[in-house]
Amino acid sequence: MELAAMLSGERFSDRPQSVCPVIGSLLRAYNDNLEERRRQDLYRYAAEAVFTRGDFQLQRRRAQVAIGWARERYAATRTLLRRMPAEPLPDSGPEEIAYYVMGSLGRRPRLRPQPGWWSDEAHYELLAMVDEMTTLADQAVETEVPAPAAQPLAEPVVVAAALRGELVEQPA
Repeated sequence: MELAAMLSGERFSDRPQSVCPVIGSLLRAYNDNLEERRRQDLYRYAAEAVFTRGDFQLQRRRAQVAIGWARERYAATRTLLRRMPAEPLPDSGPEEIAYYVMGSLGRRPRLRPQPGWWSDEAHYELLAMVDEMTTLADQAVETEVPAPAAQPLAEPVVVAAALRGELVEQPA
């Protein structure tokens, strides 16, 4: 996320203002648990995260995507879990959502305590989910009603004359 801050012209920080809090939290949490080889894949995502911050509704939709993705992963490994972890609400904090997503990747095996223990499949699935989250801003919100077409307030000749300080009578 420091790279995203630099690319957006912000001060050096791992929490740049231009990045959606949900995307930023996921990328930070994932980066902290990766080996160097896979961490290289995150450079592209840091760059694409710049200017993803939107309104609360967009942040909430991204949180729903992340929670739904993790829920499916938990359901697939349900037989390995003693109990399902509590699912955060989309309005929960970004760090809580990131923690839930990271937990869905599975527990670290005792024999391989080093970071980056997830399969390549899990790695690329998580990155695909982040791709989906970043493209949400490009998709139209289904509940929005299209704005009516703009109508001119006056004839262009009248506006041009008014700008020149001339008085022009409009036909009735």
